[in-house]
Amino acid sequence: MTDYGSQDTEGADTVHLSLPLAYEQVLIDELIGEDALVILARGLALPQIVTNLIHAFNAAGNNLVVVIGARDHDLEWLGTGLAELDTLNELNQPDQRDAAKQKLRTGLTIVKTDAQSTTNSRELMYSNGGVFAITSRILIVDILSDNIPVDRISGLVVLNAEKVSPTSMEAFIIRAYREKNKKGFINAFSDVPEAFTRGFSPLTKIMKTLFVKKASIWPRFHMQVAESLETGASTHRRRKDVVEIEVALTPKMREIQTSILECIELCMRELRKFTHNVLDLEDEEWAVENAISDSFFNRISAQLSPIRHRLSFRTKVVLNDLRTLRELLDMLITNDCVTFWKHLDSVVSSSATEMGQTKTNSTYWLYSDAANVVVDRAKQRVYKLNRRPKDATAEIADTESNKESWIPKGISLVLEEQPKWDQLALILDEITSELFANPQAGLGGNGAILIMCSEYRTTNQIARYLSSRGKWSQDIDSVDTEGDSDAAREMLKREFKRYLDWKRGITDLQRYQQQERQQEQQQAQNARRQAADASRPNHGNNNINDFRGRPPTNKRRRTRGGSAIANSVLRNTPLAAVAVDPQTDDVRILTDGQASQDISESDNESEDDIIEIGVGAAQDYYELLDISDAIAVHKYDGDLDDALLEELQPRYIIMYEPDPAFIRRIEVYRAANRDRNLKVYFMYYGDSVEEQRYLSAVRREKDAFSKIIRERGNMAMVLSTEVDTLATPEETFLNRINTRIAGGGRLELSEAQPRVVVDMREFRSSLPSLLHARQMKLIPAMLSVGDYIIANDICVERKSLPDLASSFKDGRLFAQTESMSAHYKNVVLLIEFDQGKSFSLEEYETGAVGKALGGAAASGGNVRGGINASTEKLETISDFENTTEIHAQIVMLVMAFPNLRIVWSSSPFQTAEIFAELKRGHEEPDLKAAVEAGTDRGEVQIVNQLAVNMLRSVPGVTTRNYQALMLDIANIRELCNLSVLQIAKTVGDGPAQTIWNFLHADKRRRDSIVS
Repeated sequence: MTDYGSQDTEGADTVHLSLPLAYEQVLIDELIGEDALVILARGLALPQIVTNLIHAFNAAGNNLVVVIGARDHDLEWLGTGLAELDTLNELNQPDQRDAAKQKLRTGLTIVKTDAQSTTNSRELMYSNGGVFAITSRILIVDILSDNIPVDRISGLVVLNAEKVSPTSMEAFIIRAYREKNKKGFINAFSDVPEAFTRGFSPLTKIMKTLFVKKASIWPRFHMQVAESLETGASTHRRRKDVVEIEVALTPKMREIQTSILECIELCMRELRKFTHNVLDLEDEEWAVENAISDSFFNRISAQLSPIRHRLSFRTKVVLNDLRTLRELLDMLITNDCVTFWKHLDSVVSSSATEMGQTKTNSTYWLYSDAANVVVDRAKQRVYKLNRRPKDATAEIADTESNKESWIPKGISLVLEEQPKWDQLALILDEITSELFANPQAGLGGNGAILIMCSEYRTTNQIARYLSSRGKWSQDIDSVDTEGDSDAAREMLKREFKRYLDWKRGITDLQRYQQQERQQEQQQAQNARRQAADASRPNHGNNNINDFRGRPPTNKRRRTRGGSAIANSVLRNTPLAAVAVDPQTDDVRILTDGQASQDISESDNESEDDIIEIGVGAAQDYYELLDISDAIAVHKYDGDLDDALLEELQPRYIIMYEPDPAFIRRIEVYRAANRDRNLKVYFMYYGDSVEEQRYLSAVRREKDAFSKIIRERGNMAMVLSTEVDTLATPEETFLNRINTRIAGGGRLELSEAQPRVVVDMREFRSSLPSLLHARQMKLIPAMLSVGDYIIANDICVERKSLPDLASSFKDGRLFAQTESMSAHYKNVVLLIEFDQGKSFSLEEYETGAVGKALGGAAASGGNVRGGINASTEKLETISDFENTTEIHAQIVMLVMAFPNLRIVWSSSPFQTAEIFAELKRGHEEPDLKAAVEAGTDRGEVQIVNQLAVNMLRSVPGVTTRNYQALMLDIANIRELCNLSVLQIAKTVGDGPAQTIWNFLHADKRRRDSIVS
């Protein structure tokens, strides 16, 4: 425990912090009173450091600390840690707190939505001080609106600093905070060192964005970290308490892994052939070892994202194949044999070539020899066919089938168990024997056993296996290796039952779809034949049927290979590529037999009988579980694992799958609690992808810290904490020139800062941050018309691509454009693309209109000609209006509102430049006029945004009538109690009937809701 106290004030209280390790105390000493960016290795007690730092400022009193960039699980450990430290401080100083300090806010206050607190309530909370975790949108609105006293903020704590970028909302908050507060601290934390190695001088850029001058770097090989974790424990004891278990893969699993890696190598060659002129990768980066890591795919996706619309279909298929193969690699290690085969079977079935589909359009790797090995070995791990009924295997299979009638005839179950299951059972038996021989071995902790793995599906698998093992042990005297194997087989049998049920359902669906396709083809063929018969003239006694399906003899062309063509014309079924027959021997054997209902019934028979227990007899069946007898199975959960170790205090930890971060958490836990006995079992598959991935993660983290340390040592520039601006001095001068006086003949400088009225909902995007960086004053307001008012006569409605598509779908954009045209002279629709993404609407070009317009625009041709060419199939105006293609809808929007101006922006950066050009020479917007636009009575009301969103989601409520409803009706309850005539007085007869029908519909009847 560390004590911090103010030495300047007599009688000041001492703040008690919980920092058991030396490097934590040194780090806190560095951060108090100095701005810094802290980069730690994963698992080095980041939650404990952050909570103690915030508690040091909060317990001192009269401080307002704001936490930004926190995720939900960050808020969980931060709130719990602050509450524990506050309680600890009160217990150590029960009599030293006066009445004034008892009124100070302690703990963490979370503000997520506007509905939780109004502006006045937030102002009152801010005035009382404390620690606040506020969402970025609410915080920036409060800063710009002066709802929060920025000069009173003691400092900002930035979590997940690796995600801070110049366009992020956190960067906007930090810039606005530093403009008004030069004395408050800024402390940023991150435990992802790999994020600071991408691009040119990434550490320098992030430090400049955070307005900090110092970077504090703490890797695992830091001298003070190493001394803190290794002091007090001998090398012999550390080796004795850590047992490393290398588990060998089974021969079939090894063959599957090798074959999947061959398929990945094949796909990598194909991808390199298609994208060698696009991807900026070195030769060694194309190795298969890199393809199994997430960082490789993230880098490829980032480079291909801007040109995704130019990628060929073959390239996209290869990328999807790589993702599928990586998923198969993960499932081979983590899932049981039945689950792996089920997933592989679904991949093969979904990728099978259908009738009329060519081979080049399907999955490429499935046609390789390695894929055949993967499918064969995966199937052999589950079952095998009895080709010769008289062999010994068939006799065993028949015997097992006779015992269990649900097993299909003609197959024998193999059900190969995972190698780690046997090792896990041996470890648990060893722990049981050790506790039985030495009951005092569990002292110093709870004696619980903690099993850690990487995914929830693995935790469920281990829980099922342990349950089956415990249930099986009740039927035998002792648990041995044979009993564990029988328990695993029983669990795999239940999984195989579910697979059979799934397989029968998939096969029935494929048969149904195939029958539908055949019926459609037959109907189309009959229709063509009838049309040909109707158009062919009847000459005398000539028999029409003689020439049906082929031209007359005197009209035939001589063609090379004509006999083959003639024969193919006479076929009743069309030509197709290689098709996968769903009725193979395996499928026929698996799907024949009992129905799925029989399987579910047999599954229920294997379960224990249900016992009805009365309330009085419940104590005979249930009892409190002793924590020392518990086996807890948990998933790696990041920083929350620190609290798990402290709460559970396990005596034994079994790392079912390797994780570098959790290994360091164990080291920190052991160093902080040296009086507790702890034994760790470290399991991994030798010579596997799991081992390679673990070693690669450790190597990447070490290389990342080396690059960060090297960049920090080579920093030549002195970072300034003054707020930078994106606007050049020339632009600032021109913005202050009023050219409306004497036609520009007489210049007058205006010192007023350019203003932009921004709708509060727009602060979820990055554009307000960029406008603020260009020295524009942002005025947040709840606007009814438009998103940005950049001048008194210019209104801008900003649409991202997803929002644009949804606005056209529900008709919202037409109503918004009509409302803007009614209140402003210059109406602008801004279509903004994402930074680094393709500047194209290809994903919305699904038909002739979109493709023609897109092709005409891309080639620089006549767009109107493209429209005329593309609308040949759209014979009527109604067909053109009813199309869902985004290009055609944009054309209809411009035709409906001729005064609408459409501005295309490739990124938020370009949008900020466009706004600066549009504002030049125009009068500044009037806030009152902007807020009153669209309201019938010109009144500004404080509304509950959550209730407004609920009201606008009701059918019949549109953008044009929801304001009238808000002015005439107090709340949703009152709306529900009104009659149709009363609602019609406000919105009209048609919308009133729709609203009333929705609110009074019988939810049990679908037709009443639809009507």
